[in-house]
This record gives sequence, C-alpha cells and structure tokens, in this order.
Amino acid sequence: MSGEKLDRRTFFKRAATIGAAVTGAGALLSACESESGGSKSGTAKQAEKSGGSGSAAKQAKGGGGDLNCMDAPGLTDAQKNTRKALKYADSSDKEGQLCNNCQYWEPPKNEGECGGCQVVPGPIHPKGWCSSWTKMKG
Repeated sequence: MSGEKLDRRTFFKRAATIGAAVTGAGALLSACESESGGSKSGTAKQAEKSGGSGSAAKQAKGGGGDLNCMDAPGLTDAQKNTRKALKYADSSDKEGQLCNNCQYWEPPKNEGECGGCQVVPGPIHPKGWCSSWTKMKG
C-alpha cells in the first residue's frame, strides 16, 4: 500500500511540474516580449538572444523553399525538452488541429516563415501540431 501512495505522489509531482512548465512558458514568452518593447515574436527574440543571425523564422526555412520549423538551434536544452515533451511536429495528423488554428498560435511577421507559440518554444510551423493544441476562441 505504501508503494501505491508513493506512485501516486510521484505521478502528481510530475504532473504539477509539467503543468507549471507549460504555464510558465507562456508567461516567460510574454515577459520577454514586453521586456524588449519590440514587436518581434518570442521565436525571433530567442534566436537573437542565443547569438543567431536574423530571425529564427528565416533560419528555419529548409532547402527548396519548404518550410522546416523543426530545427531550432538557438534553444536551450530545457526548451528542446519542452518541445519534445509536448510532441511538437511540423505536420499534424489530427483532423482540424493545426498550429495556426490553436489559441496559442503566434503568426509570423512575414508569409512563408515559421510562427511562434505561447506554450512551445522555438519556431512553429502553421500546419504543425503539439499535445497542447487548444481550439482558437472566437
């Protein structure tokens, strides 16, 4: 019985940690945007802070003009782990669930570039998906 309580306790601790990380990611991105006073997306700001040249959205463009938002060289290990934990992918296999119709979506400044997300750090493909997908309000 004590083993069962420990398992539950561990489960709830992990669930709380993941929930706090997801919730804090949006607040962190918002704070970064308001701190700089600029209108750049959190993705572009992250690339600049990490020493990248140009916006992360432009860097994420793959060869042949295809949009590739999976490559996120300016992210920390923790941010990459968040992307992995939330199962981010550049394409959705969930009918009607795309990043660009999620309430956390942040459109790119220029068409043909990766956008951003209030939950998932790094460049985000408009036709991508993650486990935090939530239907856009309104």
